[in-house]
Amino acid sequence: YKVAGASEPASYTWMISTNTGAAGGIQTFSGVDTANPIDVENGQTTSSGLDHSTPSIVTTVDNTMLVTSHTFSSAATWTSPTGMAEGFDVSGGLQATEGNYALQATAGATGAKTATASADADVGNTHILALRPAISFRSAESAGVASGNLTINKPTGTVQNDVMIGTIGVRPETVTITPP
Repeated sequence: YKVAGASEPASYTWMISTNTGAAGGIQTFSGVDTANPIDVENGQTTSSGLDHSTPSIVTTVDNTMLVTSHTFSSAATWTSPTGMAEGFDVSGGLQATEGNYALQATAGATGAKTATASADADVGNTHILALRPAISFRSAESAGVASGNLTINKPTGTVQNDVMIGTIGVRPETVTITPP
């Protein structure tokens, strides 16, 4: 994550060591506790299939914003987890990535959040985090490339003290990634 400063670049580039496909997105949220934005987070590798579930996490405060990401090797599209809004759904030709969000009013277990790919069963990765309140979704941007570095534009309307959550997926998993 990154807390937006007074002057942010128009885009962010992740340098990828091997000429391969990549996809990712940045979701921006306002009203986040910028000193300690993440309440809890967890991720996991998922087995081959079309359904990819995050682990469940246990939030410690009310009114957290749950943010999920799902990625796997494909050019497919995603169906968001039940009850979550889609921030972005993008493919880089060899990698498909989706970001979602939903408010959780009461502290406690989130349950697994399952996104479903439209085709090409394969292994994947998922991640879930809870942002500390008071939060609202502002906007999102995404990009995909068939090869080379991945550049994602700053989400429209991002202002100082917004928290930006970036997600990327690459193939193969052995590449070296240098974040912006």
